Amino acid sequence: MQQGGVLEGIGEEILGNDPAQPLDILALEETTTNPITVVPIVSGLNSFYGVAGMYSNSTYQATQFGGSSNNGSGNGPNAMVYNAETLQLLASVPVDPPGGIGNLGSASGEYREVMRYEFAPAGVAPTATNEFYVYVSHYKASTGNGNENYRNGEAKIIRNDEATYLPANACVLYVGDYNVDNSGEPMYQTILSNTAPNGIHQGQGIDPLNPTNNPNINWSTTTTDTNILVLLTEYGDELEYRDDLQVMTTNVYSGAADGLALVPGTYHVFGNNGTTAYKGTVNSGSNPALNNRLVTNGPVFISAAQLYLDLTTASDHLPVVADYTIPITVPAPVLQSVTGMGGTVTFTWSAVVSAVYQLQYRTNLVQDNWSNWGSAITATNTVMSATDSIGPDPQRFYRLLVP
Repeated sequence: MQQGGVLEGIGEEILGNDPAQPLDILALEETTTNPITVVPIVSGLNSFYGVAGMYSNSTYQATQFGGSSNNGSGNGPNAMVYNAETLQLLASVPVDPPGGIGNLGSASGEYREVMRYEFAPAGVAPTATNEFYVYVSHYKASTGNGNENYRNGEAKIIRNDEATYLPANACVLYVGDYNVDNSGEPMYQTILSNTAPNGIHQGQGIDPLNPTNNPNINWSTTTTDTNILVLLTEYGDELEYRDDLQVMTTNVYSGAADGLALVPGTYHVFGNNGTTAYKGTVNSGSNPALNNRLVTNGPVFISAAQLYLDLTTASDHLPVVADYTIPITVPAPVLQSVTGMGGTVTFTWSAVVSAVYQLQYRTNLVQDNWSNWGSAITATNTVMSATDSIGPDPQRFYRLLVP
């Protein structure tokens, strides 16, 4: 098994009490096409983890200004990769300007087709409380009032779409390359407004790195908040700018019950903890951002030193990473088979990935209490097995439950 580079490293990072786990969602910008850019990422992840079909991608091919979905420069459409063992993709919806893709560009300010993806946990029925939405955007770049107006045009389209088509209490992530220079920009303020431009009061965004919405932060010049810088420029590996953001609706940020919730303390720029100077490089040889934060046991695990190097070559931006939780009602396990041999019995059942199961037994049906067989089992696949050595007991009765 070969190293999986930056995406492997993200899956092996431990954040406080939150365990390391493979990526669930990878939002992409500046792709060329799904076959050229996205499918190789999916194939690489499946190969690395050794599970066919573990990762998939949205088959919708987004477009951009001029109606093209194929931009050889790599400055093209938005896309989505997701872990099919933990999530089900319910919809991939293009969010186009009024009048359709013919108005992409200066007519609307939306130069690359914004995508809205709808997800629910895998293996369970989608409901209003377990569904969530991810908008993926790549706003117009460059400084000046004109470009700021273009960015604000795209932000207005996104907020109006959310307010028009999503439930009032929808859990929403607004992610992507914002190309934002300062927190006072109209685009940024539109996303964080408590009311959509069409007057509907819903969908307000919260920036976890600016939760009070300080409008006077300048991210385009030297800043003491170097831990938020994400851009390694195309002209080298200098750390500057804050281009990439994960903004979320207030219910996600606050962890409201029955929905997607940000795990506090997990929102960060991967590979940068603020110790690298402005216009410095994460591969300086003295960057401690990943020290003692990577899983170190197992068959193959990537080193911090390798990741610092990979971060300077995998992309011109550093990834913005966060962990989220979502409550699910796990259905009762369905037993697929029971086999016994040589004093052992093996149970195989259908499972929900990441759900916890407990096998219990008792030696007669008169007993009031069940005893746990071993520790609780966290499902890593949709089919799980457990084997018990019966030992001297003449008989055992078993049950499998979700604690």
